[in-house]
Amino acid sequence: MLRRAGVSGKGLAALLLLGVFWSPRPLWAGQGTTGQRAVPPVPGEVTELWEGSVLSSDFRATVCINARGRLRGAALLRTRGGQVDVYHLEGSVRKGRVEARHPSSGHHFTGRLMDDGQASGTLRLKSGLSFAIEARRTPDVPVTEDCAPVPADGWRVRKE
Repeated sequence: MLRRAGVSGKGLAALLLLGVFWSPRPLWAGQGTTGQRAVPPVPGEVTELWEGSVLSSDFRATVCINARGRLRGAALLRTRGGQVDVYHLEGSVRKGRVEARHPSSGHHFTGRLMDDGQASGTLRLKSGLSFAIEARRTPDVPVTEDCAPVPADGWRVRKE
């Protein structure tokens, strides 16, 4: 399945992140809501959890990647003050290269997936600022109906 998605090696490392999210209706950071319960996986999709830190915030992002390499997902960004913002992602994975974006903000991530369960790349904000990002990956994780992380350990976001 991963080979059909254009991912080489042992699987999908992690993208990350943050500025690159998917939503049928684009949302601004902090305005998003997400499901609260895990749902069965969509047939043909691979799911992964990517975790890491950027500046003074932690993130948890889940991605769902279909056999054609289309990526969708959501990232939860927890600030130092405890606020959790939701970013929906859209993008693609081809031959170990990840491109993702958060449509409404213009943030864009490009990176590489590595066989060691890591991902690294650059998050470029609409303003032009860019940050190097690294994430560790966990494969085959449960996700919500919008391919967001299942809430846990205080990472809950508001209900609609």
